[in-house]
Amino acid sequence: MDKKKNSFPDNLPEGTISELMQKQNNVQPSVIVIGSGISGLAAARNLSEASFKVTVLESRDRIGGRIHTDYSFGCPVDMGASWLHGVSDENPLAPIIRRLGLTLYRTSGDDSILYDHDLESYGLFDMHGNKIPPQLVTKVGDAFKRILEETEKIRDETANDMSVLQGISIVLDRNPELRQEGMAYEVLQWYLCRMEAWFAVDANLISLKCWDQDECLSGGHGLMVQGYEPVIRTIAKDLDIRLNHRVTKVVRTSNNKVKLRPTSIKTHELSVREFLKKQTKH
Repeated sequence: MDKKKNSFPDNLPEGTISELMQKQNNVQPSVIVIGSGISGLAAARNLSEASFKVTVLESRDRIGGRIHTDYSFGCPVDMGASWLHGVSDENPLAPIIRRLGLTLYRTSGDDSILYDHDLESYGLFDMHGNKIPPQLVTKVGDAFKRILEETEKIRDETANDMSVLQGISIVLDRNPELRQEGMAYEVLQWYLCRMEAWFAVDANLISLKCWDQDECLSGGHGLMVQGYEPVIRTIAKDLDIRLNHRVTKVVRTSNNKVKLRPTSIKTHELSVREFLKKQTKH
């Protein structure tokens, strides 16, 4: 068989199948990112650098999510996230912080994760201003560690997820000796509140299966002296960010499309494989 009859010539005229296929390959994929917290901005930055057309929709009148630096006192004060956890080159923010020349104030070392802090450096007080004995704080802290260890058994037993609070409740039902009374109960609540602070959400909304799936970097913890805003501004630079655009509905249609219905702007439509939905936490 003559191969020439079954192959495309190299010099097809304009408007032929070859040109149409080339134009289709050159179409820039479009992505919408919901939320301009640091995760949404990082996703948008990476996609933009990968030649995606990215639009970020943000319901607030500012970017950053729970990272928000206030200057009303004449100096930067972070109202939300303010520490860098893992002061080392392993941290993905290290290149930005180094390039901007930002200052870090180291507050604790590698042994300070979640609830493991130096009790000699501070004291706990009750509602009447009385100092709580450090021995009680340490004892309840050990009980809290044991409770969290027992929740691992709970999540291994069930296929469905549940909240950390529900898991703790089951543990206390099974292990009544871990229950705390009086001031010890108040201290236990303090440990739980510290855990909630790491996730910026109440324990009844923290996933039992996923709460400890983070990666602890070396280098301890450092306070961002100039605040986090310079980092946020750098990540967001030149991105197409639409403030005051709250997404009210996400609809998947039968023709493999996703429609977002935000306020203030027209409905956006893009293919499922080009759709990135970033849920805000924090």
